Amino acid sequence: MEKITNKEIIDVVRFSKDKLVFAEKNPLADNLQYNANYYIVNFATGEKEVVTKKAYMLKKFGSAYEKICDKISDYIQCEAMILSDKSVLIVFPNGQAGLFDAQGELLWIKDFRYNNKPVFSLAQDGEYFWCVCKEENCVMRYNADNFTVDIRIGSNDNSSFNAPHFASSDEDYVYICCNENKVRKIDKKTLIVSDVETNIPSLQRFYRFKGYSIFCCSDGLYFE
Repeated sequence: MEKITNKEIIDVVRFSKDKLVFAEKNPLADNLQYNANYYIVNFATGEKEVVTKKAYMLKKFGSAYEKICDKISDYIQCEAMILSDKSVLIVFPNGQAGLFDAQGELLWIKDFRYNNKPVFSLAQDGEYFWCVCKEENCVMRYNADNFTVDIRIGSNDNSSFNAPHFASSDEDYVYICCNENKVRKIDKKTLIVSDVETNIPSLQRFYRFKGYSIFCCSDGLYFE
């Protein structure tokens, strides 16, 4: 694996067909607070370059990013998805979700929960999106039209997923980061679950992009 940065990654957003933008944690002098540095990685050229916070926010939240970010408490820790009508769905790690219209006006706030446990992550799948419920060992597909659960895979009595904590997706699969530093994948067409990667130390997030596996670990960002 090649290492892109030795700092903890707190967000990754697709920037273009060849580029990802990521936010890395930059601890301040007291080590109790931090700010973020933003970079673009071009997988066509292998180059890494600094990018502005505004460019990151535009790609994550769309053209109404200024209004949206004025209304939310933490624009980095949340997951965001731009829907087909240009509205923006946001979910925080505690399961609180918000929907903003294309102009950045808040339409609603609700909690995404399963068995009263928080649901997190947004892995896009056409007119659907996938989330994880770590405490219930399950992964769910939501309908983006009405935000109801369409499919659930796994449970506390089923070993498909062990404490899943993050989901991402590409054209064919949904990738789930689980305990034991493992990544599993769900085939979007067949819903078959299988292993992708195992024994990745301190794994926090996983992505597939342009044929590369991208690992966000506590000690930095890697790809292979």
